[in-house]
Amino acid sequence: MAKRASARGIRQDVSGILRAPRRMLVADAVGSYMRVPMGAGNSVPWDPDLAPYVIEPMNCLASREYDAVVFVGPARTGKTIGLIDGWIVYNVVCDPADMLLIQMTEEKAREHSKKRLDRTFRCSPEVKTRLSPRRNDNNVYDRTFRAGNYLKIGWPSVNIMSSSDYKCVALTDYDRFPEDIDGEGDAFSLASKRTTTFMSSGMTLVESSPGRDIRDTKWRSSTAHEAPPTTGILSLYNRGDRRRLYWPCPHCGEFFQPEMDNMTGYRDIADPVVASESACLQCPACQGKITADMKRSLNMKGIWLRDGQHADKAGNVTGEGRRSRIASFWMEGPAAAYQTWSQLIYKLLTAEQDYQSTGSEETLKTVVNTDFGRPYLPRASMEQRKSELLEQRAEEIPKRSVPAGVQFMVATVDVQGGRNRRFVVQVTGYGPQGERWLVDRYNIRQSLRTTPDGESLPIDPASYPEDWDLLISDVFDKAWPLAGDATKRMRLMAMAVDSGGEDGVTDNAYKFWRKCRRDGSGKRVFLFKGDSQRRAKLITRTFPDNTGRSTRRAKAAGDVPLYLLQTDDLKDRVNNALWRDSPGPGYVHFPSWLGTWFYDELTYEERSADGKWSKPGRGANEAFDLLVYADALAILHGYEKIKWPEAPEWARRETWLEDVLPEAAEGVAPAPAPQTKRQTRKSSKKRLSKVQPGHRQPEEGGCDAVRNRKHVAALYRR
Repeated sequence: MAKRASARGIRQDVSGILRAPRRMLVADAVGSYMRVPMGAGNSVPWDPDLAPYVIEPMNCLASREYDAVVFVGPARTGKTIGLIDGWIVYNVVCDPADMLLIQMTEEKAREHSKKRLDRTFRCSPEVKTRLSPRRNDNNVYDRTFRAGNYLKIGWPSVNIMSSSDYKCVALTDYDRFPEDIDGEGDAFSLASKRTTTFMSSGMTLVESSPGRDIRDTKWRSSTAHEAPPTTGILSLYNRGDRRRLYWPCPHCGEFFQPEMDNMTGYRDIADPVVASESACLQCPACQGKITADMKRSLNMKGIWLRDGQHADKAGNVTGEGRRSRIASFWMEGPAAAYQTWSQLIYKLLTAEQDYQSTGSEETLKTVVNTDFGRPYLPRASMEQRKSELLEQRAEEIPKRSVPAGVQFMVATVDVQGGRNRRFVVQVTGYGPQGERWLVDRYNIRQSLRTTPDGESLPIDPASYPEDWDLLISDVFDKAWPLAGDATKRMRLMAMAVDSGGEDGVTDNAYKFWRKCRRDGSGKRVFLFKGDSQRRAKLITRTFPDNTGRSTRRAKAAGDVPLYLLQTDDLKDRVNNALWRDSPGPGYVHFPSWLGTWFYDELTYEERSADGKWSKPGRGANEAFDLLVYADALAILHGYEKIKWPEAPEWARRETWLEDVLPEAAEGVAPAPAPQTKRQTRKSSKKRLSKVQPGHRQPEEGGCDAVRNRKHVAALYRR
């Protein structure tokens, strides 16, 4: 038998529906009615003095002067407790209305509901008594109250963010949302449409730490509070009235912004722990030192100023502030209530150490975004890439020889089509901790195929699978002399080939790799391709199967490993290495025999506003691409995990050294590298291509090893 409603319950529900809104400031209501859960069992009243900078944004949420409130700040500021949870409590107790809360993912929505809101509701008596007693009215994503108001907890989805009307919509951790929600537009536009029915009483709240890269690296602010051009929450901030937090200096009384640029006292100390404990803030007006114990009192005295406003020492505000229907606020890490300055600086210093050792900016970007509360400017964009500066670093190293610091070498090959078909080969030597040397660079243009009169034909990687055999004879099986030691030479550790290009290239690349596998060298030959999808991993191993597709596509049967590269991230790493200015970990050495054309190729690409590397025109970029492939090849082998000087066998110099035969030392072409049993069953054609004299001719245009194969082809015809 169904349970009947009691008269008392009906009276409670009706009284909730008829109760007039309580006219209170949002911050006052939250201080009176909300308790903050401390773990699973304890709770404390919300204290406005802990994070006083959120009071003004909170009170703007109930103002009819604004359609939206935007709050930009670092982690550990208390913004989620005050602005999100606090606003929900205010709407439940003081001004019952339907509300939508959007977390960045479904899992985060579930977590917020169960770990934050459920506990807050249970430990806040004024909220608990207003929850509907009916079981079906309260679940993880839906909460209904006695007054009939409804709270929906969701995630970025058109199904959730369309059709229904809500008086209040809150978006938390906005910069981790997709930029386009299911092809319908950005989350803020979709959310604000849900409140338009309520006209001036509707409100949209957005809060987040910055998470998007700066779009224009040459940007300069036109006003004091303007944020750099980015998508996401800082774009919304710029649309608002642009308020920034100011503190009064305890020494001179001048108001200033507590920014990371004002942190000092830690740069000259090597130990990051000691350095972080020495960090302090410096007043930009009087250069007075502000210590960490002053932070709470300065937060209590802090004020928000709109763009165009100024405050004198007495706190009197002058100037005409920017006007907007969006109240927008932005504060940085030094003011964050729940993070100490020593924690902040320690994270910065260790992230910089990680960047110095690996070339990866991911940890540094996270610190700048979430701890500083700033958008990240990639290191690649901080320096203008000039080929002349790199060329000036060139060192006197014997031409096409292996310097003493090289432990192993890799060859990377780019396949060029069109009128200038060729294999572009670049050999890079690696030493400990990312230090590397350019050992060789040349083109393979001529094939072993000939005209009726015996002239060799240009290679055509898209049409002739046999042309790929030259990558074995002219690259993989080669060895390079050591600089300063005519009795030794070094073989390659591995070779990587770009498998993309004009129609037919990919198909022939797969055939080439299968041949390498049959000959026993498949584990040292790799096929690379730029990844069209954004993934968390730098390099993804796949086994493509294109069987049955258009004949314009490559035909793979799922047996060929293809490595997909996140080229933008890898190019960031290589670019960072290029601009290290002293030999040592991560430094790139260039031999003086390389021409200016090489440095132009290194610096031709630019990092565009959307964070992608691209060519501004039709210039060459092969040197840069091939360095990126070399870095990917080293990463695949676990190079970054080596604890130098303890290195695995594959990364030791002696593994790849071999003696130079006496006849080679006298000027005769060297013998091929040692072969496996399967490798010895190669065609006489390939053997001839390795050992004939005159196989390599002087370069053209600085880098081309233009081959005259007429003599070799004639021998093969015999």
